[in-house]
Amino acid sequence: AAEHLSLLAPCCAMVAGWEVSMEESMKGMVPKMAKSIAGKKLPPVPSLRPDKKGKPLTSIMLFYQYVEPAWTPKQHRRALTFVHELGKKHGVTGRGRCSTEGLNCTLTGTAEGVRAFAQGLRDWDSLFDETDFKITDGLEHHKKFKSLTIQKKEELVAYGLPVKAAPSLKDNETKHVEADDYHKMMAEPNTVIIDVRNRYETEIGHFQPPTGGAEFIDPKVRNSHELPKWLGMPETQEKLKGKKVMMYCTGGIRCERFSALMTQLKTENPDFQTEGEFMLRGGIERYVRTFPEGGFWKGKNFLFDKRQEQVPENKPLEETEKEVESKCCVCKRLWGLYRGQFKCSQEDCQVPVIVCPDCRAELETSPKPIQCPLCEEGFKLRDLQAPTLHTGKRKADAPEANAPRSKKRALPIKPPSQRLFVGNLPLVIDSSTVRNALGSGVRYIHWIPDRTTGLWYGSAFVQTSSLKEAERIVKEAAAKSFKIGKRKLRINFAPVAENEEWPPSSKELERPTVPVKPANRE
Repeated sequence: AAEHLSLLAPCCAMVAGWEVSMEESMKGMVPKMAKSIAGKKLPPVPSLRPDKKGKPLTSIMLFYQYVEPAWTPKQHRRALTFVHELGKKHGVTGRGRCSTEGLNCTLTGTAEGVRAFAQGLRDWDSLFDETDFKITDGLEHHKKFKSLTIQKKEELVAYGLPVKAAPSLKDNETKHVEADDYHKMMAEPNTVIIDVRNRYETEIGHFQPPTGGAEFIDPKVRNSHELPKWLGMPETQEKLKGKKVMMYCTGGIRCERFSALMTQLKTENPDFQTEGEFMLRGGIERYVRTFPEGGFWKGKNFLFDKRQEQVPENKPLEETEKEVESKCCVCKRLWGLYRGQFKCSQEDCQVPVIVCPDCRAELETSPKPIQCPLCEEGFKLRDLQAPTLHTGKRKADAPEANAPRSKKRALPIKPPSQRLFVGNLPLVIDSSTVRNALGSGVRYIHWIPDRTTGLWYGSAFVQTSSLKEAERIVKEAAAKSFKIGKRKLRINFAPVAENEEWPPSSKELERPTVPVKPANRE
């Protein structure tokens, strides 16, 4: 343990040279902005005028939702497809991660579009009623993402803790604290506050509690993979032991799994006990909106969208600039903006670095190696071992989530019949689109809901006008395949079973009943 004492000491020092009293920090607070909208109605659509060029203003929405027990591989694929189709339906763009453990997105669109997307998720699965959708309206049009990209990932946050090893969120003892109460907690003694973000984010802004209050801790991690390693260090646990442990990140998601890891480590190590863990609900994003004059926030909030950074809305820009501690990695001039996508030249680092405008022009004409502050300092955590966790309970929670994926097999050819099974349909679809794809021989379409969940996942029975027409469609599907958009349809005969009512007595629906709230979750 002694060899890592030098790793811990520099990252636990209080940042000096800046002080705000509790009375001054409460100035301009907007209490209603502190509240989560989880379980509540979405905020109303504001009346927004177009920008100077006549283009509609952009709204941005950040949210995450963990799922426990984890989705099965089949549910994961369905969720990924549904999110894509829902985004296209409402003209939403942005980036997201979809894993078996849930969904994490930063999306842009019109004020109506992002709210319709959020409501679509709530209608699709009541689990999203618990989601804290963080919406900011009235942004300039150019802040909108150009396209929608939802990546299929193993983890929502890359902690290097796959589903089978990740600590349970249901057993997490951490309390979610609203921004106004969290603010007051920062003045309490025997308390620490951990910045759970990457060091390059902390460089341009962080919380600074008042003197005599919480002790600020920067773990100095280059990426989230290093946080479990830092928390597993005996020196770290000794530092946190016996204290109230506050933590924060941009929107809250990184604190979820990190705090669950703390709970599990405390369970497995009786000597590592604290006075409780507390995370900032809604993250810095909501705190800065609750305290538009800054509160105990110092500097800028690093963002991963086109806004690039967030500052307290009512705080004069010159005051924010005076709080800058970060420096250009070339000339060491104080500078607080990441521009130009420069990265540390160390092959095993490559984190973003700050380069001022003068040095940026020089590097663009005469490139040379540059280093981040951590590499210059020689500080690293990557070679440490992550804590070993007992994973039995998590495996039991999600027995199917980690099973190896089998190759998709071709459908066995069934006896010819006028009724066909059509699968892999887009989740946003109508009967006219199906008819256009399959041809004029379609007489009736029945959207098939999932027997367990009641959700519609992209399958239908199609009644054809004749057996000859059915055979034509199946033959063509095998030879050249039918596609709707980029989706290749799976088509086979579907003979009517004995005592099965077909066609149903109900009229054909133009669209499937999507979204549908599931009666029971798997």
